Order: sequence, then C-alpha cells, then structure tokens
Amino acid sequence: MQVSAILDNIERRGLSLPMFQRGYVWTRPQVKKLMNSMYRGFPVGGLLIWETRAEDADIRGDNVSASGAISLLLDGQQRVTSLFGIVRGSPPPFFDGNSSAFNDLYFNLHSEEFEFRSPLKMALDARWVNVSQLFEARGVSSILRELDRSNAYSDDQLNDYEERALRVVNIRNADIPIQIVSGEDKTTDVVVEIFNEVNAGGRKLSNADLALARVGGQWPEVRDIMRERLDKWDKVGFSAGRDWLLRCITAVAADSADFGQLKDVPIAAIRDAMDKVDSVVDNVLDVLRTYLGMDTDKVHNTKHGLSVMVKYLVDVGGLFPDDTTKAKLLYWYLNSLIWGRFAGTTETTLNRDLAALRTEDPVGTLLSNIRQEVGGRKVEADHFNMERTNTRFYVLLHALSRVWGARDWGTGRRLPDHDQADWSALELHHIFPKRVLRDAGVSADHANNLGNRSFQTRNTNLGIKDREPAEYMQAIQQNQPGALESQWVPMDPDLRQVERYDDFLAQRRLMLAEASNDLLEWLQSGYLPTPAERTVSANLDPEEEEAMLDELNSFVAEHGLPAGELGYEILDDRGEVIAILDLAWPNGLQDGFSDKVAILINEDHAVRIAANAHQFHQIFTTPDQFKTYVIDEILGRENFEETEGA
Repeated sequence: MQVSAILDNIERRGLSLPMFQRGYVWTRPQVKKLMNSMYRGFPVGGLLIWETRAEDADIRGDNVSASGAISLLLDGQQRVTSLFGIVRGSPPPFFDGNSSAFNDLYFNLHSEEFEFRSPLKMALDARWVNVSQLFEARGVSSILRELDRSNAYSDDQLNDYEERALRVVNIRNADIPIQIVSGEDKTTDVVVEIFNEVNAGGRKLSNADLALARVGGQWPEVRDIMRERLDKWDKVGFSAGRDWLLRCITAVAADSADFGQLKDVPIAAIRDAMDKVDSVVDNVLDVLRTYLGMDTDKVHNTKHGLSVMVKYLVDVGGLFPDDTTKAKLLYWYLNSLIWGRFAGTTETTLNRDLAALRTEDPVGTLLSNIRQEVGGRKVEADHFNMERTNTRFYVLLHALSRVWGARDWGTGRRLPDHDQADWSALELHHIFPKRVLRDAGVSADHANNLGNRSFQTRNTNLGIKDREPAEYMQAIQQNQPGALESQWVPMDPDLRQVERYDDFLAQRRLMLAEASNDLLEWLQSGYLPTPAERTVSANLDPEEEEAMLDELNSFVAEHGLPAGELGYEILDDRGEVIAILDLAWPNGLQDGFSDKVAILINEDHAVRIAANAHQFHQIFTTPDQFKTYVIDEILGRENFEETEGA
C-alpha cells in the first residue's frame, strides 16, 4: 500500500491504534534515518494491521469509520506516525508523544542530507528547505521559484534540485508491505501476544500496558488524567512513570499488586481509587520531604514501597493517625530502599506487604516483614564505600544531611533551610577535590567514593573548587564553627592531607554509619526527628555548658516563667534512673497548659528517646531553638517585641 493511501486512511478514521499500544517514542535520529532510507529507496519494513470490529477492540481516540469496522496498527506505529507528521505537517489524530521528534525536518537540495532545523547552519544556505513544505501543494515549484530568483544557481543546478525535491515528495508514493491479522478468534489477548512476538527485539507490552488498555476502553480520558497527575508530582521533584501510578491504583482498587486484578474492578471503583491516590500521594511526598528531606527524585532508588504507604493511608482515611505511626512507616520505607527489598520478585513482596495491611496491626506486621527479611542488620562503614550516587546508600547520605541539620560550609545555614529548586540548589561536593586527588594519582572512581561527598550550596561548592582540604577546612572552622562536624568530617587535621585520603574515608564512613543507625533507631522507636535536632553546637566543657543552662533559666525568669530543673532524672518503673535531662520543665513552661520541655546539649539519641517516651514533646538542642520556642509559642512574638522595645 502506498504511503499516501495509508495516511488518507488515517484521516478517514479507518486506521488507528489499539489502546494497548504505547505512545510515540521515536527520537530525531530515528526519524532522520527513516527519511534517508525512503529517499534512497531502501526497504523500511512492513506494517502489521489488525482488522476487527470497533466494538471488539479498545481504540485510542475516536477513529472509527461509519461502518464500525476498524484497522489497527500492531506494528509500524512509529514509522507511520513520523511519516504522517512530516507529510501532513501535524501529528495523526491518535498521537500521544512529543511531536518535536519530527517537526522542523529540513532537506539540503545540494548535499541530499536530512537535518533538523539549525538556524546558524541553515541561515546562509537557501538550499535547506523544510520537508513538510515540500509536500504542500505547489511546494516544490514555490521553492524552486525562490531559488531561481536569487540568480545564485545555474539551470543545471536548478534541474538537479528539482529532481531531488521531487524524489523527496515521491516518498508518499512508496509502497509499504501490509500484513493483515483478522478473524473472530483474534481477541485482544491473542493480538497482544502477536504484538509481543513481532516486537521481540523491542519493548514488549507489559501486564500494566494491557490493564491500562482495558481501563482505557471504558474510560478514554484515563491516560490524560494520569499524565496530569504525574506532571504535577514531577514539578515538585518526584518523577514517576505511568506503571507506578497504575500500581498504586491497583493496590487501592483491587487490594493487589497484580495489574491483572483490575479486569474485575468496576470503572467507577477505579475512578474513585484514582482520586484517593491523587490526594494521598501528595500527603506521602510532603511527609518524606518534611521528615527525611527526600525532596529530589534521585533518592527514590525504587518507588514500589510508596504504593504500600499509599494503600495504607487510603485505608485509614488519608492521613497518618499519629507521629509514632508516621515514624515507623518511614523506618519501614527507608529499610526497603537501603536493603533492596523490591529488587527481586517485586510483585510477591508487594503482595506480602499489602496482606500485612489487612491484619489487626498493619504497621507492626510491615515491620515484622522487614525484621524477617533484614534481621538485625546494621548500616556499616563499608556500605558507604561506594563510588556511584545511584547506590542505595546515597539515600542515607542525603537523608542524614537533611534530617540531622547538616550545615553549608559557606553560609553556615542548615541544609534543610535551602530549597533544592532555588538559586542556591544543593550540589554534591567532593570534600577532597577531584583535581587534588587526580594530581596525587587517585583514580576518578575512588575520588567519587560516597565517603568523600557532602552536600553544599552551589556558591559554596564553586568557592571551594580545587582548594586543598587542609587550607579551606581551616577557614571554615574559623568562619563557621561546627559546620564541618555537622557533616561528619573527622576533626583530626592530619586526615586533611591528601596522602591520608584513605584514612579520612575510613573514619568518615564510620561516622556516617553511626549516624545512619541513630536515625533508623529513632524512627523505629516511633520518634520523628526534625531538621534542627542534630544541629551540632561547638563542644562545650562542663563549666561552659553549666553557664549556658544558667543563662537560659535567667532568660525565662526575666519573662515571668518558672525556672527549669537542672539534671532532671527520668526513672523507670523500678525507680532506677534511665536518663538525665540537662534542663527540664516537667510541667511545661506554663504549668499544666503547655507541653513538657527539655534541653539536651550534646546528648546521644538514647536520652532523647527516653525523654520523648515520657511525654517531653518539646526538646531543644541549642539555646536559639529554645528561645525561639519561648518567644513564639509561650510569650507571643508581638508581646515580646513590645516588652523588649519598652
């Protein structure tokens, strides 16, 4: 069949795509190769067409002829779509993809090459002509007339150019072999199997493709709605594919990870699941950003676990019941990421987790699943001995830096205060610069070791650039005290020498592992850390710490508030001391009307967990944090400022 007849058939709505076909995915080089082959008369393969009745197939768009018969492209969509876009100058009615792949294709009448529009390259040579314009009525004659008017070309040249332009136009008369599949036995499932056999060398249709085709047959707008949802999340740094969203919908609507289970679910229930997933995903992403600093797509090395969290939230009404549940689910999710739970039999693991949600204690059962698979594994220093940022433990490096209040070495500000999307977007900095290591004979891979990476703002990263660690770290210690420690940098000056690079890595990886286990233990205990809690203050000797605590007691007394108790002891049921809080208000700063308050200076996580378990919900690790709380939550900032002004 001639190309022109195929394109006419598409316009007459006699040739379309089955719903299970993926969208247009070709790139410009592939389009160029197709046109080069057709211009030279090379074979470009045939088309496989499924002839059936419209009511027997799920069809993309409304391309149905008056007779109700339909021909559907099983193989050849990418070629036919490219030809339609170039010859007609616009995409076909069933188009789903990026039309820039075939827009603005040009042909050089002299060199006989196809190229996409390049203003600098083509501006001074009128022999570059738009291919779509050649296919227009009188397109060839109009272009040749313009070349003739320029008086820049001889008659022989113009004759050659005309012959070449007509060869391009005659592409529409080229014959493409057609093979037909028809018959009542050719159901959608049979045709999908045929499609996969034909496309054995390319991307086969998945169970998700087939499930979506079935849904789309009764709900034609579903693909557009899914694309809107995915685009919305992409704008906030979370890029996911259609299969992932369909997995979430399947979990909610069919209580299964198996896409095939959607075939028995009414469309109304699938629509309802889409709406619920939409709002719940927003909630999940917000919690991940707030409590784990996961505000970039790079840290989700797999997104399968999120579908379980989505299903859980839908089951409980859309919101996390309490902070303890939230913390434990984040613990479960982090463990799923770092130990690669979904790397093998994804569907089996997901169904096991979805089954856990049907128990009386869904969160507890999810954690039990983790314990059975992971056991008592701890994060070890060697887990950070990786030389790629796509390693699973990059997730922890990022989370630690965002959660524990790591500070930028140039501004001194906590990294959580920097937005990934603003002018000072965070960058992954080499603590020992790559040039310094290269000059010392260290390989590029070893320079990229996770132990040598820290997050900094772009300006700080550029400011450090290729300076020796021994030089720039000394300046940071002077200008931003505590900033190096906040990013788990060993403070032994000898380790800043390039010949001690491996020793530096060993020490820092150990520190990162310890901080990681702290974070996981806090979450497992049901405690949600906030970005400020692990802000590292300068090491204080006992006298300095005592003076700081006395000053805070004086501060509250000046504003009519009760003094806190120094060295407050937390006792267990037997009356034994299990933790000592540096400064505490066990009845709150307003007796009986505000939360219990504690101040902990350089205490380990066990003290914090004990305080939290005894209802100390306001816990501070620096004087500034505490004073801000007192001013904003107890005194009221306006009243405070008026009093101070008076």
